[in-house]
Amino acid sequence: HSLIDQRITPLGRERLPFHQAIGRVLAEDLVAPENVPPHAKSAMDGYAVRAEDTPGDLQIVGQLMADDRYQDALKPKEAVRIMTGAKVPEGADAVVMVERTETKDQFVTIKHDAYSGEHVLAIGEDLTKGEPVLQIGRTLRPQDISMLVRLNALEVEVFRRPRVRIIPTGTELTRIGASDAHRKVVESNSYMLECLAQRDGAEITMHPIVRDDIDLLRAAIESPGADLIVMTGGSSVGQEDLGPVVVREIGELPVHGMHMKPGSPTGFGFVNDTPIVLAPGYPVATLVAWDMVVRPIVQKMQAAKVRIPYATISGVLTKTHKKPGQRVELQRVTIEDGKVTVLKGGAALLSTATKADGFVLFDSGVEEIPAGKSVTVYLYD
Repeated sequence: HSLIDQRITPLGRERLPFHQAIGRVLAEDLVAPENVPPHAKSAMDGYAVRAEDTPGDLQIVGQLMADDRYQDALKPKEAVRIMTGAKVPEGADAVVMVERTETKDQFVTIKHDAYSGEHVLAIGEDLTKGEPVLQIGRTLRPQDISMLVRLNALEVEVFRRPRVRIIPTGTELTRIGASDAHRKVVESNSYMLECLAQRDGAEITMHPIVRDDIDLLRAAIESPGADLIVMTGGSSVGQEDLGPVVVREIGELPVHGMHMKPGSPTGFGFVNDTPIVLAPGYPVATLVAWDMVVRPIVQKMQAAKVRIPYATISGVLTKTHKKPGQRVELQRVTIEDGKVTVLKGGAALLSTATKADGFVLFDSGVEEIPAGKSVTVYLYD
C-alpha cells in the first residue's frame, strides 16, 4: 500500500444538495451556527419546578405546549405543566416526569427530591455555537444528513466519486443471455465488481468484453474518461495474459505479482497517470484483489478513511492452518458457536465465497496458526 499512499490523491470537489450527500465524503468542516437548543427545553412530559421546592405540594400555575412561552418567572412553591420540547420557564431548573406525580385540583404532589437539571436540555447541550460538528473526511451517514439540516447546510462540499472502468478480458468469455453462452464461459466478475464499487462509493463504466487481442485491449485501456481502470483476467504470465504486456508498453507496471492468496497475479500500474489494477480472472481472486488493492485506491480518491469495510467477530480455529511465512492469506471461513473452519477450495470456486460467513486474514511472518487459536473473522454480511 505504500505505492498507493505515494501516488493516489483525492479527486476534485463538488457541491451537492444535502439530501443527495448520503455516503459521500465531506470536503469541508461544518460548525454549529448557533446554540441548540437556543433555550432550556423540557426533555419529558411533566412539571417544571424549582428543585429546591421538592418534595412537596406545589401550585399548578400554567401549562406549556411545545411552542408555548411562559411569560412570568416561576415563584416558590409553583409548578407549570410542561410538554416535551417546551421552553422551561424562567426560575424553573428541573422537570419532574408526570408518572412520578399526583395531582388534585390545582396542586401537584412531588414525592421525590428533584435535582437541578433533571430532564432539562440546557442551552447548547446538543450543539454549542462555533463547535466543530462534521469534519472534512467524514463519510456522511443518515444521521449526518439530519444534522446538515440542523446546521442549515442546504448544500455541502464533498469529494468527487471516482469513475472506475471495468474491463473484462478473455476470448473464452461471453455475456449472460448470449446465444453462445452454452459453449463459452459466462462473464460474471464485472457484476460483482459493480456491486463492490457501489459499496465503496465509486461510479462504474462497464466496458464490453475484450478478446485476447493487444490492439483491442490497448484501445480499451487508453480510452479517456476514467479515474481508475480495473481489468479482470489476463493478469498473469501466460501466453494469453496480455494485460501486463500492454500496460508495460503504454504505461508503467511497478507491481506485478503479490505475496497474497488468493490474488497473487494481481498487478498495479499507471497509464497516462491513470491507475490501473490487473485483477485475476478467478472470481474469488477478483474479490480479494478489489478488497485489498482497488478498495484502498477508491477510498483515497475520495479522501475517505482507508479501512476493510466488514464487521468483525472473534472465534477459534477448529484445525491448524499452515502457509508460507512471506504470504498473506485471506481464507474463506464459516463460523458457528465461535468455532472457525477454513473452507477447502481454490480461487476458481465462487461457491467458497458464497458459502463462507467471511474470511480470516492470516498475515505474513507466520507459518502456522494452531487449532484453538483466537482469530478475527471479517464478516461478509
